[in-house]
Amino acid sequence: MPARCCSYKTARRALIIVNLIDFVFCIVFIGVGAVSLIYAQSFARATEDYCVAQCARTNNPDTVGCDCSKSPATTTIPSLVFQSPSIGLITVGVFSSFKVLLGCFAAIREKQALIIAYICLLVCIILLQIVFGAAGAAVSLSNAHDIEGPLFGALNSGDPPNYKLFDWQALDSFFPAGCYAGEYAQKDEAGEVVHVFRHPLCTFNGGCQRTADPTEAELACCDSDYECDYSDTCTSGQRCLSKFFNQVGAPVAVAAFLSLVVQFMALGFACAIRAGQSYIDKEGVQMRDLDSSR
Repeated sequence: MPARCCSYKTARRALIIVNLIDFVFCIVFIGVGAVSLIYAQSFARATEDYCVAQCARTNNPDTVGCDCSKSPATTTIPSLVFQSPSIGLITVGVFSSFKVLLGCFAAIREKQALIIAYICLLVCIILLQIVFGAAGAAVSLSNAHDIEGPLFGALNSGDPPNYKLFDWQALDSFFPAGCYAGEYAQKDEAGEVVHVFRHPLCTFNGGCQRTADPTEAELACCDSDYECDYSDTCTSGQRCLSKFFNQVGAPVAVAAFLSLVVQFMALGFACAIRAGQSYIDKEGVQMRDLDSSR
């Protein structure tokens, strides 16, 4: 029993220390989630403003990335898909704060009901972290279905390609200069230029321009294998979007997965306390039975 009591007391102290460390992660979760969410929301607002301006200029229902049938016009870019991991991380941070208080209180008061409640809450939070961390990783790697389908698919279709009919320079706060180094002049029926769209010089998926009249700048971005010769000037639409999604999703994924080590340590110490309490309660019952039999 002395060894078990020693291990039990050590687990109690360790759980308190781990929860104090976890509280730091709670602050990190809320901070990282808030920054990523603000960044994603500013992109969503910028695309909404772009659509309002474009639809007011052309009133064309086929405006790329926009729904001009509504008033005011709205974007069809799925902004919620890269905001949700940030929202989830903030939610985990808030719930983890309550979990930290419960863990410290349970370790101090040594109540089985509190330890069991703490373990249940901790398991739920671990599952949430894994889910939102995976969502952040999917956004960071551009593997989310809502990104590959509605966004990548829409920009990679059409003739001329839709990515050339989207003015990337309007979102210059989120994309580097190489993402709008090319020009596509949109003309009316009389052959007059009505608008100039700025776009990446390589094709959306990273190939070379093989149109009938590629510009010199587009040809200069081709390597010997007719692939995009990536540089500060030469890039593709897919790479531009992937860099943006990486900036949104990567911090969320790193924060969520990094703290799992602390969470599993807390779970181990909580289970040790629970086992120690059961052992002490069992020993107490045996001692009372022995005393009553004398």
